[in-house]
Amino acid sequence: MARKYIYAVLALVAVLAFSGAANADQVGTLSLPDCGSGQAGCPAATYSFDISSTSATLTITITGATTTGVNDVITGVNLGFTTSNNVSGLQLIANPGGGWATVTTGSLSNNGCGGNGGAFICASGTGVGIAQNGTYTWTWSYTLGDPSQIFDVGDVHIGANYGPHNGLIVSETGAGTVETPEPASLALLGLGLLGVPFVRRRRS
Repeated sequence: MARKYIYAVLALVAVLAFSGAANADQVGTLSLPDCGSGQAGCPAATYSFDISSTSATLTITITGATTTGVNDVITGVNLGFTTSNNVSGLQLIANPGGGWATVTTGSLSNNGCGGNGGAFICASGTGVGIAQNGTYTWTWSYTLGDPSQIFDVGDVHIGANYGPHNGLIVSETGAGTVETPEPASLALLGLGLLGVPFVRRRRS
């Protein structure tokens, strides 16, 4: 019995020694009743993102009503990494259609993606028609200049350009964090579960 406990302690030491700081994905959600900052015109929507060192996904779920010919098309989206981190090899690997092109950008304008700013990834196109309760997703892959950099979820910038009539732009930061388990935490949980049978045998 004592030998089993020694093995468990050694395993725990190994986990703590090699786990280090976990580079978990940065996952967040931002819900807006309008274009943000009290600007009217955009449909209410929830913006969710998942950013890792090699890819990023932006999902927009339309929760409010849209108006035909005013705000029922998304013609551009962007996702900001907040602090400067050079992006190379950028590709849009999934999108909801509409002839999308993708660039690194410093802004989102009425005409789509702006100039190269390095910290933002952006996609613009002929537009995808949207409707209430619809969900639309864009996914980019890339190489970061500093793959070890961990982004602050609350500072991630989200942009969306609604049309086709008014060119209504959502431009907001301040997403809420969704907790994701880190590898070290999962390993510790596993070690704890491994010890349960030994405790049960001792009590019986």
